[in-house]
Amino acid sequence: MKSKILNFFSSNVKISVTGRNVNNFIKRIIKNNINIVKLIPISYKEVHLIIEYNDLAKIEKYKTIYDIEIIKYYGKLRILKFINKNIYLLFSFFVSLLIIYTLSNIIFDINIVHSNQNIVHLIEKELNNHGIKKYSFAKNYYEIEKIKKEILDDNKDTLEWIEIIREGTKYTVRVEERILNNNVEDNKLYDIVASKSAVIKAIEASSGEKIKSPNTYVKKGEVIISSDVTLPNNEKVAVGAHGKVIGEVWYKVDIEYPYNYHEISYTGKKKKVLVFNFANKRISFFDFHKYKNFEKDTKVIFENLYIPMSLTYEYQYETNVIDNIYTYNEAKDKAIIKAKERLTEKYSNISKINDVKILKEKDQTSHIFLSLFIICDEDITEYREVINDTEDNDSASF
Repeated sequence: MKSKILNFFSSNVKISVTGRNVNNFIKRIIKNNINIVKLIPISYKEVHLIIEYNDLAKIEKYKTIYDIEIIKYYGKLRILKFINKNIYLLFSFFVSLLIIYTLSNIIFDINIVHSNQNIVHLIEKELNNHGIKKYSFAKNYYEIEKIKKEILDDNKDTLEWIEIIREGTKYTVRVEERILNNNVEDNKLYDIVASKSAVIKAIEASSGEKIKSPNTYVKKGEVIISSDVTLPNNEKVAVGAHGKVIGEVWYKVDIEYPYNYHEISYTGKKKKVLVFNFANKRISFFDFHKYKNFEKDTKVIFENLYIPMSLTYEYQYETNVIDNIYTYNEAKDKAIIKAKERLTEKYSNISKINDVKILKEKDQTSHIFLSLFIICDEDITEYREVINDTEDNDSASF
């Protein structure tokens, strides 16, 4: 193994020497201090020698009646000869690889899945502001996570949830509008309807009349508890509906999770430290409990323009850093857990996740992609005002 490594860094060459009495030739080159790395006898008229490339010119001087032919180059010299011989082919190969890599990391299409065009336009604008647009380079997992958080933070009253999934050279963006709390405390009449399609699991009605029963499928908007109560004489009295409906709801969730997972989270601890900087040296003062990992904001107190020296205040924020490398199955388990967390963050009315089924899974080199079918128990209560159409019949006098 050691000899192979040394051969790689050496510049040796293997030559064939032919002629009468080659032993005399070998004696001559040894006498002239030419080092023979290896001697391989072939016949009484031929011998193969491995010598240093720098000695090749010297040997040419002593060959006289002998024929010398280069058979093989070794180490880096062999690589250089190969590159020189195939320079155009290698150049074309590397250019092709570069083009393929570049094209495979450029986004050619962005599909925003939502029925409300105002939301679609909003997302298009936000994505564009964060550098996600056609013919731009794809973002990595951590950049996408940061962009999603920033978009949600900037549109708290409009957006409930956003997911950005890369599928080759395409981004599929799914988004949900924020639904404001629809609990009512006024004197208007309301029916309780299904906020989304589901199978009813439980109905609690403190007022109003149940017109649906458990284990019944309802579509979004269907009345479950009516504001009208039917009396024994079949007369209907409007009392208003109040209650709660739990339904079994189904979601399809696409998620990707990296094999090399990196996460930085803040512990909430922070401090102010005085730091003296000189060249690449950093000396902190009164820093008795040093943070192992931290992010910092720096305020310059003094800085010399001619000498690499400065005095600064550092506002340090302690962080926890997670760096893990996962196997395929570990990444799959982590992706399912992450999908559940995102779903419950997106829909705060989910009370329980009953089951998760994998519809599709794919190994995409740096990460795993899963398409999941998730079954949940969720509060699907929605209040809808009852509008009574009345006509005013006014009399007219002439």
